[in-house]
Amino acid sequence: MSRVFRVIAATALAVSGLWIGTAQASAASLPTCTKQDFFFYKPVADNGSDSCIMGYGNQGDGVVALQRALAQCNNIFIGVDGIYGSETKSAVVQIQRAAGITQDGVYGPNTRSHMHFLYIGGSTPYCI
Repeated sequence: MSRVFRVIAATALAVSGLWIGTAQASAASLPTCTKQDFFFYKPVADNGSDSCIMGYGNQGDGVVALQRALAQCNNIFIGVDGIYGSETKSAVVQIQRAAGITQDGVYGPNTRSHMHFLYIGGSTPYCI
């Protein structure tokens, strides 16, 4: 394979989003956030770990938990529909921009560490 062809192929893959570099490879190995933590509006994986990842196109209870946290504790008023679409991605980018971290619109452990979540386990819910 010629060097020119490899460069063109790598560029095409990178632009299309199919190329997975080293930083993204570790994120890609994380499980998807599929549900809500029992005591928080916080996305977690099936095994209960909050070290999970979501991005554009994900759907379900994990997305609902993220959207509720964004709306109720992070002052980003978005609809809660359980679909990680352009509105949710933009809200995540706002959190990332404010935190000074990579602004890729993907929710994962780094973004989670810069967010507040609603604790619902006590008699009075509050954001932490």
